Amino acid sequence: MKEKLMAVGVEYDEVLKRFMGKEDFYLRMLKKFVDDKNYGGLQQAVADKNWKDAFTYAHTVKGLCGNLGLGGILDYVGPLTEELRNGPYDEESIAHHMRHATKAYDKTVEVIKEL
Repeated sequence: MKEKLMAVGVEYDEVLKRFMGKEDFYLRMLKKFVDDKNYGGLQQAVADKNWKDAFTYAHTVKGLCGNLGLGGILDYVGPLTEELRNGPYDEESIAHHMRHATKAYDKTVEVIKEL
C-alpha cells in the first residue's frame, strides 16, 4: 500500500507524522478525498472559463492535497492556483496545468480506490 501511494507522489512518511501515525485515520481521509467534489468543480469552472470559481476550487484542492500529502497532484494544482490568482489568464498555460493535474488526479484516485 505504502509503495503504491508513494508511486503517485504521496509523501507517505511525512503525512503520516501529521496524522500522528494513525494510518487507519489517514486512509479514511484519503477515501473521503475520492468523494470530494472540488476537483470536478475545478474542471467545470476551467471549461466555462469562470476564472474566479476556478481559483476557488484550485485553492481548495491545493489545500486538500497539501494536507493529505498528495504531491503528485499538488505539483500541478499549486502552479495552477497561482496562475488563477489574479490574471491575466493564459488559457494555454491553464490547459497545460489542468491536463497534467488531471492525469495525476486520476492515477491517485485509482490507487486510493484499490486500498
